[in-house]
Amino acid sequence: MGFGASFARDWTISKTSRFFGKNRIADPLLKRLAADPSEAVREAVARHASALGAEEGAGFRRRVPEGEVLLIVESFLLTAGVPYERKGDNAIIIKKDFTASVDSGLCCPLIASSYLTGFLAAVLESWERIETDEEIRCRKRETNKSFPSE
Repeated sequence: MGFGASFARDWTISKTSRFFGKNRIADPLLKRLAADPSEAVREAVARHASALGAEEGAGFRRRVPEGEVLLIVESFLLTAGVPYERKGDNAIIIKKDFTASVDSGLCCPLIASSYLTGFLAAVLESWERIETDEEIRCRKRETNKSFPSE
């Protein structure tokens, strides 16, 4: 094989490997499943995403001291591109705006929301969580106190 043929072969292999790179098939497939007209399929996708978030969150939780659990949540949110507001060491408000997270591996809002819910339940297991359509509020449980009405 001559010099030219080897270069063309290597170039083709390089281009093809980039085309079939990480999550090339998984992301579109998951987006289609999450948008499926069948409620049962969407519920299954959400259930599995939540379970995966809980499993990974529990793994982090076992390796991190109690005082640093909020740091794990904050790191995840920054990496995923999910907006949040930290309130000292005792509370965090997470906006359910998953527009930036779609490009960071969370695929689509259904999967992002479900994964995040499972992740938070595991990492902040002893924390109080209130979820609305717009946000998730997490706060350390305190004796006889809950979230203030805002």
